[in-house]
Amino acid sequence: MVRRGQRNRIRWENIESPCVKICKLENGVCIGCGRTQDEIREWVIMTNSQREEIMERLKTNSSNE
Repeated sequence: MVRRGQRNRIRWENIESPCVKICKLENGVCIGCGRTQDEIREWVIMTNSQREEIMERLKTNSSNE
C-alpha cells in the first residue's frame, strides 16, 4: 500500500511550459506567454498532445508578429 503523501504527484519540472514569468493578463491573454486564462489554469491537467498543440500555436503566432 502506498502512503498518502507518497502517491504519484504532478512533477512541475517535468511539464514543459511556455511560461516566461511575465504573468499579466490583457483581454484574457497573458502578455508573457500568449496563453489564455483557461489554458493557463488547465495546463497541468491537459494531455501532452494538448499542451504541444498550444505551444505550436504560440510559436506560429509569435513568428507572424
